[in-house]
Amino acid sequence: MKQLSYSILGVTIAEILFWIILGCGALLLGEFAPHLEWNKAEWWWMLAALPVSTLAFVINLKWKVKAVEKLADVNLAEGIVKGFSAGRQTWRFLLWRLAVAFAMLGLLGPKVGSKLVEVESKGSDIVIAIDISNSMMAEDLGPTRLDIAHQTIKRLLSKLGSDRVGIVVFAGEAYVQCPLTSDYSSLKIFLNSVSTGLITTQGTAIGNAIDVSLKAFENAPETGRNIIVITDGENHEDDPVAAAAAANEQGVTVHIFGLASTEGGPIPKFSKNGKRIGFLEDSSGQPVVSKLDESTLLAAAQAGGGLFTKASNSFVDISPTLEALSKSLKSRSNDVRFTDYDHKYQIFVLLSLILLLLESFIPNPAHKP
Repeated sequence: MKQLSYSILGVTIAEILFWIILGCGALLLGEFAPHLEWNKAEWWWMLAALPVSTLAFVINLKWKVKAVEKLADVNLAEGIVKGFSAGRQTWRFLLWRLAVAFAMLGLLGPKVGSKLVEVESKGSDIVIAIDISNSMMAEDLGPTRLDIAHQTIKRLLSKLGSDRVGIVVFAGEAYVQCPLTSDYSSLKIFLNSVSTGLITTQGTAIGNAIDVSLKAFENAPETGRNIIVITDGENHEDDPVAAAAAANEQGVTVHIFGLASTEGGPIPKFSKNGKRIGFLEDSSGQPVVSKLDESTLLAAAQAGGGLFTKASNSFVDISPTLEALSKSLKSRSNDVRFTDYDHKYQIFVLLSLILLLLESFIPNPAHKP
């Protein structure tokens, strides 16, 4: 019957929309509210009960409709079951279902950092130099090279402990995007803003990037200092091997991640509004192919006393570099971290109560005496 079909369709669409909105909301919160934490993050599994409840409701609604059909056509059911309506049943369930979802989010204990204090930490100092030249938009590894760089850095951060990390971006020139910090939430804000549009001077000046990274250590202890250069390696501006050797002479280890294939890929070209309009071409009208300069990057890493790691497809194995970082000397430094938090569960509890109140205003079907 139509009423039942509409109800099932409505519930299905609502369920899909809920998970889409929840997923998008989680991504947006991670990007724009990195200081938001969940006190009981291990309880996320509770949300799995929500689609189960939706399935149970659909089965129960079908059973109720069939029971009424035995007595009379559902469109005339008012005379048999007072207040019966598949539509009302559906609205009651959707309000209840959303109320439970908000209550679960409240139980997860959302909280936002409110008080920063200075603490002493012991760990390595790591400056990550990210190549943001146009060639980093090539897709020879699947995603763009820059996307792989973002993913690799986030994986790296998830494995680090009390180490301080800073970000340098470079193309034809370089500058410090984020100073050394152990507040990875703040660091991710800077990381999310890293794009090829930050520097207009094109090129891949790896040597300059290493020199600028060294300056980021100016107020840092002289032990446990590391630079990780993430690049496709086509350097035409300076001498990265000499720069890495000079850094190593100052007690800094230089590791390098090579994000490109040996076959290479064309460099996308974009309009002012960000729309792709083809590929960069040489003077003869042929697409410019950007390839991994593996020999130069390997030589630079060796000169810097570090490791060279080449991306395999869209994946960079960070384990060897993490092991090397763990063996490096640790230094003590002062940093700031959150110690007090404002708990925000009340918002979700209030929304849940409002929805339950609205649900109570929709009448329940009751048999006539």
